[in-house]
Order: sequence, then structure tokens, then C-alpha cells
Amino acid sequence: MRARIETEAFGNSSNQAIFMVSGWAMPKDVMHAFALRLSQRFYVVLANLPGISLDEQWISRSRIGPNYDIDALSEQLIEVAPKEAWWIGWSLGGMVSAYVAARRSSQVLGLITLAASPSFIKREEWSHGMAIEDFDAFAEFVEQSPEQGLQKFVMLQAKGAKNERALVKQLQSFLPMKTLNRVALIGGLRLLKSLDVRREWSLLDVPNLHLLGGKDALVSSKTLEQQADVNPLQQCVVLSNCAHQPFLEEEEACVRHIENFIDANNT
Repeated sequence: MRARIETEAFGNSSNQAIFMVSGWAMPKDVMHAFALRLSQRFYVVLANLPGISLDEQWISRSRIGPNYDIDALSEQLIEVAPKEAWWIGWSLGGMVSAYVAARRSSQVLGLITLAASPSFIKREEWSHGMAIEDFDAFAEFVEQSPEQGLQKFVMLQAKGAKNERALVKQLQSFLPMKTLNRVALIGGLRLLKSLDVRREWSLLDVPNLHLLGGKDALVSSKTLEQQADVNPLQQCVVLSNCAHQPFLEEEEACVRHIENFIDANNT
């Protein structure tokens, strides 16, 4: 059966496993260097979200449309993840990983999110998300002009970074322009708009660490103020000089936090 999720593995498979999920519209390749660094100690399996890939052969071989129903997506990820692994998710990948960790904790040793929050959108009693009007305007822009929408997204991701121009150039080099899947982009945005994992976040019964950028223009680090006492197993760290991709901006700091967290919670 054709796999719905494209993965890539790094390191020795006899080591403890990490399963890493990339974010909306960004292929797993943007996390390569980070995965390679973690693979010095761990076996790392890196996953794309459905329909996102830089591999033209993968896209051409795939006959399965990208499915962004949260339960179907969760099962697809579980199917390709190591059976016992620490799940690391970036942005939308972090929200989905939190959903899996809360509902299928037997599959997850612990959860680590990067630049993710329980709700990307402002909701009742959730003031730090994006205004629904702004999100809808961006989604409409992506639907009408996917290429320009991705370029705008890169600018938003890098906004606030210490070296914004260099980061924009780096992120642009990973954009899947030749393999752009409009259905996947729109499906991912619909999920990002609808997904609210505040309840799952509070019910997590596995160790969970959340790394956020203090300069992030997409996910406010102030969400921690609303999440501070939600879960007794939760740890939160704000990397004050980072924007939306701390694993690129301060790779060593992220690795150190993750290694220390996993070491402290290994039984």
C-alpha cells in the first residue's frame, strides 16, 4: 500500500527514537540539519505533512490525495512513526503531535513542540492567536496565488529574527515550488484554522516540553501565560531572540534543551 507520509531516517536504529513532524507548507528538508544533529544520540525519523515534498518522484508516484482530517492524519503519522518515540513537532506539526500524544499516549514517550501553541487562531478565552479575519485573508491569498502565498509565509516566519534577510533566503531555498500541491496547502490551512488542542494539551499524561521564540510573529510566546499551570508534566522555554524556527536560529540551544529534557524523563 502506498504510504501517505514521506519520511527520512537519520542515525542508528538501535538508539532511542525521535519522530519529527514538519510544519504547514514546509518540507522536512528544512529540519535536516537539526535532525542530523540530534541523530548523534538518537534515531531520528523525519516526516512531511501530506502532499508536501521536494521529491518530484515521490509526488509523481503518489496516487493518494493529501488528507488533513485530524484523526486520519494522526493515524497516518502513527503508521510511519517508530513504535516507541519522542515526538517533536514544529508549528502545525507540533499541534498535531500534541493531539496524538494526548489521545494515543501509548504510542508516544513524550512530546516536544517547536513554535507551536494549542490554537493558532484567536478564540474565546484565547487572545494570543491570529485574528480570524487576518487568517482568512491569508488563506484566500494562498488559494488564489499559492506561490506568492508561500513567499509571504516565509516573510512572516522570519519576521523578528536577528538576521531576518539571511533567514528569508534560507527558508526560500526550501519552498516546494516545483512540487507545489495546492490541495495540500489549502487542506493544511483548514486544519490550522479548526484545530484547537487546548483540552488535549491539559490532558497530556506524558512529559511535554514547549520551545517558543520570543520574537515569533506567528505564534506568540505569551501563550505560555495562558498555559503556565495547565499540565503538571509541562515545561516551557522561551528562546528570547528567536522567531518562528528556533531549530534553525539557535540549533545548539534547542538540542541542549531537548537532550536535557529527554535525559531527565527517561525511566
